[in-house]
Amino acid sequence: MSTSVHPPPHLHQRPPHVLRTADADTSASESELQPHQHRPLHPSSLSKGARKESGFSSATAGQDGTDGGYTSTASVDGAQPGGKRRQRKPRFEPRVSKLDFESIDQNPLHGFFMLAFMGLVWYIMITMYHSLVTDGVPIRLRLFFSISHDSYNLAVSDGFLILSCAMPVLFQKLILYRVIPLDVAYIVQHVWQGVWFGTIVFWTFYRDWPWTQTGFFTLHGISMLMKQHSYMATNTDLHYKHRDLKKKEAELALLRSAGKSGAAEETSEAAAAREARIVSIMSDCEGLRAELTRSKVQFPNNINFFNWVDYMLVPTLVYDLEYPRTKSFRPLYFLEKVAATFFTFGLLYITVEHYIYPVLALTRKISFLSSLMYLIIPFMVCYMLIFYIIFECICNAFAELTFFADREFYDDWWNSTTFDEYARKWNKPVHEFLLRHVYLETIASLKMSKQNATLLTFFVSSCFHEVVMAVTGKRIRMYLFGLQMFQIPLIYFARIPFVRKQKTFGNALFWFGMFLGPPLLGVAYSREHWWDYLGDAPNSTPIML
Repeated sequence: MSTSVHPPPHLHQRPPHVLRTADADTSASESELQPHQHRPLHPSSLSKGARKESGFSSATAGQDGTDGGYTSTASVDGAQPGGKRRQRKPRFEPRVSKLDFESIDQNPLHGFFMLAFMGLVWYIMITMYHSLVTDGVPIRLRLFFSISHDSYNLAVSDGFLILSCAMPVLFQKLILYRVIPLDVAYIVQHVWQGVWFGTIVFWTFYRDWPWTQTGFFTLHGISMLMKQHSYMATNTDLHYKHRDLKKKEAELALLRSAGKSGAAEETSEAAAAREARIVSIMSDCEGLRAELTRSKVQFPNNINFFNWVDYMLVPTLVYDLEYPRTKSFRPLYFLEKVAATFFTFGLLYITVEHYIYPVLALTRKISFLSSLMYLIIPFMVCYMLIFYIIFECICNAFAELTFFADREFYDDWWNSTTFDEYARKWNKPVHEFLLRHVYLETIASLKMSKQNATLLTFFVSSCFHEVVMAVTGKRIRMYLFGLQMFQIPLIYFARIPFVRKQKTFGNALFWFGMFLGPPLLGVAYSREHWWDYLGDAPNSTPIML
C-alpha cells in the first residue's frame, strides 16, 4: 500500500476539550467471528492483509501502521498462540480534522494557510471589481435566481425525505417484537430501500428543478439511503447475535442444571467434558455481550426514536451503538464553522457565476479544447471549495452540535501518490460505508475474492456517482462512470514496485489527473445540459477571455 507524507506528530494530539470514551476491549467469541450466512461481517473479523490488498484497504489506518480501529484475527476463531484472543478496538475515536484551526495553528506552515486565505479575499475583491466595471453590478445574480427557484417546495420535500428515514426504526421494532421474522429482515430492508430511493428519483423528475436543487436533493437522498442501510444492516446483525446469546444462555443453564441433578451418577470424563463445554459457552456469551454493549448503551435498548435522531444528526454514514463524545459544546467554534460555510459558499457562488457560466454560454462558439483550458482553474477551485465546505465546515458544525468527537472526515489526500490512496482518504464517511457494507459484506456473504470484492465496490461507487449526474443532467452519458472505472488499471499500474517508489512523480501524476478530470467532466456533461435548459448569456463575459 502506498504511504504518504503525514503532518508532524503533534498534530495528532487530542485537543483538551475531547473526552475519550473507555476502550471496551473485550475478547471475541467463536460464534461472533463466524457470522450467520446472512449476517454482515464485522471488519475486525477480516485479516489485515485482506483489507490491505483491496482498493479500500486501510480506511482508518493509523500513523503507526496499525489498523487504526480494526483488529485483525490470526485465524477464523480469532485465537492467538497460547489460547489468548485478540481484543477489538472501537471503530470511532476522538480525532480532529487536519484543516481545523486547532491543527493549523500548530503547523509550521500555518503562514501559508493565511496566505491562501488572503488570496481568496483578494480573489473576491478583484472579481467583484471586474464585474462592476464591465457589467455595472459587483455580483451577477443568474445563479442566485436558479438556486432560489421553488425553494419552498424543495425545503418541504427535503423535510419529508428526512422524516421518511424513520421507517427503519419501525422495522427494527417489528423485528424485535417478532412481527417481522428475522430471517426475512434483509428482504424487507432492501425492498424498502429500493422503493424509497426510486421515489426520491421520481420526485426530482416530477418537480423538474434546476440542476442545483436536483443535485442537492439527489445527493442528500443517497446520503440518507446509506444511513438507513447501515442502521438496518447493523441492527439486524445485532438481532442475530442477541438471538445467539439467548440460545447459549439457555444451553448454559441446562448444562449447569444437569450437573447439579446428576452429579452423583456422572463419570469423571463426562463431568470434564461438560465443564469444558460450559467454559466454551461462557466465553462465547462474554464475546456476544461485548458486541451487544457499548459503555452505557445495550442492544436492543438502542432501538428508539431518540437514538435514531442522534444518528441522523451525527456526521457519519456508519451506525454504531455509541460514538465518542466531546465534553462540552463550544458556541464560538460552532459559529466559526457556520461563518466559514457562508464565506466558502460565497466563493463558490462567485466562481460559478463569473468564471464558469460565461464559458459554458460560449461552448457553441469556442472549441472543446478552449472550453477545457478556460475551465481548468475554475473547476479545480470549485472542487476544493466543495470539499472544504462539506468536510471541514458542515461536518464539523454538526459534529460540534452533537458532541461527536471523531472529526477525521478526511485524511491528507493532497499527499496521495495513487488514486486508491486518494479514494481512501478524501471522503472517509463514504469510504467507511463502502468498506463495511459493500467490500467486507460481499466477502462474507457472497464468498467473493478480495480482488472481485474490490472491483464490485468500485462498480457500486461509480454507479452512484453516475446516478447523480444522470438525474441532475436528465440524460445518461456514463462519462463519470467510465473515468472512475478507469482508475482501476491506474491503481494496478501504481502498484508496480518501480512506480511505487517514485513518490514525487506519483503525487505529481495524481494532481495532473485532478486538474484535468473535473473540467473534462464539467465540459462533457454541461455542453448539452446548458443549451437545453439555460441557453445563451449574451451579457456575460468570462474574465479569462
